[in-house]
Amino acid sequence: MKNILAENVQYQKVKRPVWKEPGDCPELPGQVYEKRYERLYERMDEDGLDVAVIYGDREHYSNFRYLAAFDPRFEEGVLVVHRNGKNYVLLGNECLNLYRECKVAAEPVLCQILSLPNQPMDEFWSMEESFRRAGIKDGMKTGVVGWKLFTGKAKGNLFDVPGYMADALKAVAGEENVSNATGIFIDPERGIRVINDVHTIAALEHGAAEAAGCLAGMLEALEPGKSEAELGAYLNPKGRVMSCHPLLTIGPNRDRGLVSVTGYRAQRGDAFCVSMGLEGGLSCRAGYVAEGTGDLEEGAKDYLEKLAKPYFAAVATWYEKIGIGVTGGEIYHAVQSIIPKEKYGWVLNPGHLIGSEEWMSSPFYPDSTVELKSGMLIQMDIIPGMEGYGGPNCEDGICIADEGLQKELEENYPEVWERMKARKQYMQEEIGILLKPEVFPMSDIAGWFNPFALEREKAFVIVR
Repeated sequence: MKNILAENVQYQKVKRPVWKEPGDCPELPGQVYEKRYERLYERMDEDGLDVAVIYGDREHYSNFRYLAAFDPRFEEGVLVVHRNGKNYVLLGNECLNLYRECKVAAEPVLCQILSLPNQPMDEFWSMEESFRRAGIKDGMKTGVVGWKLFTGKAKGNLFDVPGYMADALKAVAGEENVSNATGIFIDPERGIRVINDVHTIAALEHGAAEAAGCLAGMLEALEPGKSEAELGAYLNPKGRVMSCHPLLTIGPNRDRGLVSVTGYRAQRGDAFCVSMGLEGGLSCRAGYVAEGTGDLEEGAKDYLEKLAKPYFAAVATWYEKIGIGVTGGEIYHAVQSIIPKEKYGWVLNPGHLIGSEEWMSSPFYPDSTVELKSGMLIQMDIIPGMEGYGGPNCEDGICIADEGLQKELEENYPEVWERMKARKQYMQEEIGILLKPEVFPMSDIAGWFNPFALEREKAFVIVR
């Protein structure tokens, strides 16, 4: 399959995508959690672990909730899973009653050291004693699960949990018996969370669809004179958990990075960036508050040819090459061949795995041999930047589903399946991006990119 080049990208009138309200979010059945524990037990056996200690907090909860079926609020939480089938969940004052949310039984342990500052400590146990009450003993091979992988130059037996927890575990189990086991969950090649079952996919598709809808609403409302705060109201999670903080930056705030909205009012010709992430996916668009190149500053009038079209050629190539058996290295080098990072200024991986968090881990790096598989949820995430131009972005996610998984989706979640098929049809027939049979968009606006937000009837298309 040949790469798509900038010469294949045209900016023209196109039928706009239609956002469909996804309805209620599917609830995960209890057997999903039982199977997750079984997968964990298999990996614990492979790695010789007696116990897994899984950390969670408000920001870094995904590995914890994968098994516990809830995420700690305000406080930290710790799930202790023994290979013999006994589970404990350590929680502070305000989260203790959440143990009832567990779909697989876990004995609650009040651990007041996890509570907020100056809260009651009348039933205080040290962190060491709390771990002992959770069944951890000297000599137990203990795997600590945080939220990140220490790769590259950061390799080593490092821990990304609070120091007082790591120290307590070493004191109880013996320092030589405590190791980082986060890879069991999120390693892009072997992690148990990397491959999703049909029920999880359906639940995460709901978040991806809702996030895309929020973004589409904001883009429809974008006009000169409206403030970031006014437009930011469209990025409403409706009470659902966000996978990251909403982003909306316009004009002088565009280059500030990941900051919150201000009272700045959009002006014609301003660069902008907006993103919304709910569990299952993030949608992002970045371009100009403009009707065309005539609204841009003199030095940026070649924006389409110099930056936006090459970028979209890389995006379209990414979408078309993704598929079962393709390696992350192949995708990385395809993007690099179209928009070399040395010229186009992209720094991060050109895509990553998604789940309840926005970035789980990534198989896309130089010479990666990680093969893409059915059940993976993957984010198209290429972020170029060139001095003097507003960086383009049209980030969304996809699901890889082989014939068996497609049949499960159709049988168990027909509305989800119909949305996925409709999005794929739109990308292929209207945008000209030809997805492989096993690739399905998670967002209603996947593939649709209008770099000039005020010229709403146009978008990039692929012409061969």
